[in-house]
Amino acid sequence: MDLVWREDAWVARGGSLRTYLGIAPGVGKTFAMLAEGRRRAEDGERVVVGWIESHGRLETSRQLGGLEVIAPRMVDYRGAEFADFDAAAAIASRADVVLVDELAHTTADRTRQRWQDVADVLRAGLDVVTTMNVAHLRSVRDYAARITGVGSVACVPDEFVRSGEVVLVDLPAEALRQRIASGAVYSAGQVGGALADFFRADNLRALSELARAWMAGPADAVGGDLLARRGLAEPPVPAVVLAGDSGSSRSEVVIRRAAQLARAEDAQLLVVHVQIGDGLAHPPAGDLGRHRELTADLGGTYTQIQGHALAEALAEAARDQGAATVVVGRRRSRLAELARGSVSSRLRRLLPAAAVEEV
Repeated sequence: MDLVWREDAWVARGGSLRTYLGIAPGVGKTFAMLAEGRRRAEDGERVVVGWIESHGRLETSRQLGGLEVIAPRMVDYRGAEFADFDAAAAIASRADVVLVDELAHTTADRTRQRWQDVADVLRAGLDVVTTMNVAHLRSVRDYAARITGVGSVACVPDEFVRSGEVVLVDLPAEALRQRIASGAVYSAGQVGGALADFFRADNLRALSELARAWMAGPADAVGGDLLARRGLAEPPVPAVVLAGDSGSSRSEVVIRRAAQLARAEDAQLLVVHVQIGDGLAHPPAGDLGRHRELTADLGGTYTQIQGHALAEALAEAARDQGAATVVVGRRRSRLAELARGSVSSRLRRLLPAAAVEEV
């Protein structure tokens, strides 16, 4: 959703990205990431662990030995605190390499995705080594959900992952199932359900096919073939209604109207706040926080992006997410509209196929 990756020239000039892409949980991608971190530390680079999910696995925890670990930041959401990756602390460390597990993660308050934090770290000039599963790639997510019967909300743009080096981490289906049965991946209480559902051998082989196809290029042909073999229909493209949050009191009306349209269209609600320019002038954090909470209450997703012009940034987000409907607020000043043109009129020019509503 964040548009940083579209301005990816700085990725090449700044830090390098390497992603260990697993076919499924438990194949060893976190272990591989930590092993690389240890090798690079032994070669004299300063390596810090920005975020790690060991899931209680002893072999993974042992790989942490001797590596510097950055303390997490605490995210407050509805009176509870959740630990998360602290990108600012990682940048301030000025390390050579930052290890960040679970790239496809959304913060508890649903305002930020981890790949966006990683983009910030790369832009600051630090290398990042990270991990994710193939089912969380945006172009693969719906195929994987249809095949395995297990859906995923979080996803990472393919273009962001492809902007760096990708290393596939795979295991034969039976070898992974044996790891699960031995308790090396999940606790004893979780083993039965995991084996019976997601970790069926045919599911794992299909995920491996999807991953290998994606490594060679777009995975649509293989995904469609896998669905056809199983007698499944192509996954429907989810409809999206996008609402622009200016940070003003009017935005609550905009968000509620967009939510109403989303319910009527059986669509996803996406609320976007655009931070213009250098971000020195912006609405009070409390106002944005209230709009964030309202979005969550209405079952939507809230995100903040940066841009140089409001309409252009919203149009880019709408194209990126395939939004067919965009709702924005009307300027308070009619004089400002006459002088600069309304956001809605510019959006209609930029998104001729979308329905743009001004409230």
